[in-house]
Amino acid sequence: MSTTKSTGRPAVPEPAAPPRWPAFTTLVLTVLGLAVSVYLTIEHFTSSTTLACPETGVINCQKVTTSAESSIVGIPVALLGLIFFVVMLPLCVPAAWRSRRPELRWGRLAFTVIGIGFVFYLVYTELFTLDAVCLWCTAVHVITVLLFAVVAMATASTSTGD
Repeated sequence: MSTTKSTGRPAVPEPAAPPRWPAFTTLVLTVLGLAVSVYLTIEHFTSSTTLACPETGVINCQKVTTSAESSIVGIPVALLGLIFFVVMLPLCVPAAWRSRRPELRWGRLAFTVIGIGFVFYLVYTELFTLDAVCLWCTAVHVITVLLFAVVAMATASTSTGD
C-alpha cells in the first residue's frame, strides 16, 4: 500500500476514466434518431406523401403517421420524438459522459427510460390498434431501444453509488 508523503495516509487511486465507446455509440445513435425524427416531423407538418414506404398491407407508414394516434394531447408523436433526441444530444456528447455530475448520468438514464416507455406504447398502438407498421417509426424505435441499452449498461458499469 502506498502513502502520500505530505499526509502519511494511504493514497486514494484516481477512478478509472469511463470507457469511450458509450459516448461515441450514443452520440451516433442520437444523431441518427434526430435525423429520422426531423424527417418524420417535416412529413407530419407538410402532409407530404414521400415517406418511401408502401401504403398497402401491414407496412403502411401513411396510415400510421396520419392516424388519430399520431398525436398525443394534440402534440404530434414525431415532434415528441424530435424533442426527445434534441434533449438526448447534449447528454450524449463525450464531455457529458466524462462529467462526474450524477444529474447528467441519471438524467441520461431517465430520458432513455421515458423513450422506452413511449416505444412500448407506440409499438402496441401500431400492432394492436392500427394493424399497420411504419418503417420510419420502427427505425426510431430500434434506435431508442439501442440507445437505452447502451446508456443502461454504461450507467450500471460506471455507477459510483451516488
